[in-house]
Amino acid sequence: MNNFFNNFLTKDEQKILLFIIFFGFLGFILKFSNISAQNQTEAPDSLQLEKDYEIKYDLLSVTQEELETISGIGPKTAQSILSFREKQGFQNKIDLMKVKGIGPKTYQKIEKYFLDFGETEVEVSKTNNKKMAKAKSESKDQVKININTADAKEFQKLKGIGPAKAEKIIQYREKNGAFQSIDDLQKVKGIGPKTLEKLRKSLTLGEKK
Repeated sequence: MNNFFNNFLTKDEQKILLFIIFFGFLGFILKFSNISAQNQTEAPDSLQLEKDYEIKYDLLSVTQEELETISGIGPKTAQSILSFREKQGFQNKIDLMKVKGIGPKTYQKIEKYFLDFGETEVEVSKTNNKKMAKAKSESKDQVKININTADAKEFQKLKGIGPAKAEKIIQYREKNGAFQSIDDLQKVKGIGPKTLEKLRKSLTLGEKK
C-alpha cells in the first residue's frame, strides 16, 4: 500500500490525504453520536406525548400503578382514589373532587386522563339548571296572594295582572266588600274564566292552609 502511494503521491500529498481521511472519519463519528443522543432525548417525549393524549384510564378499574403515571397524582392520592372507589364508588369522574386531596384545580389537570362515564359535566349542569328552574316555579306556585288583603304591588306579582287590573280588583273590593269566593274575581272587569284558572292556585281568601 505504501509503494502504491509512493508511486502516485508525494509525501506532502500523502499527508494531506491522511488529514482528509482522518477528519472525514471524525466528522462521521460526531454526526452519528448526535443522532443517537437526539433519538434518546426524543423518545421519552414521544412516549410522554402518547401518554398525555392517547391513554385514558377507566376510573372503575384503574390500578395504583397506572394512577401514579398521571402528573399530579402521587402514591398517597392514588391510594385515596382507590379507597374512595372501594368504600363509596364513583358515579362519574366528577366524583374525583370528593376524594381527599383533589380540588377543582387538580381535577381540571387530571380529568383528561380518565374516560367519561355516568353524567358528564354538561349533563350535570343541565340537570342542576332544570332543578333550579323547577324549584323557582314551585316556589312561585306556593306563594299565595290573599285577594281580600293584598295591595296593588302584591297583585302585580301574579302572572297576567298589571297595574290597571290590580287597581280594578282593589276598587271592586272597596266598593263591594270582601270576596266570598275565588270565583268572585270574575266580576272584576278584565278577568275572565281562563285568566282566573291560571291564577287560582296562587290565590287565597285568607283561609287556613
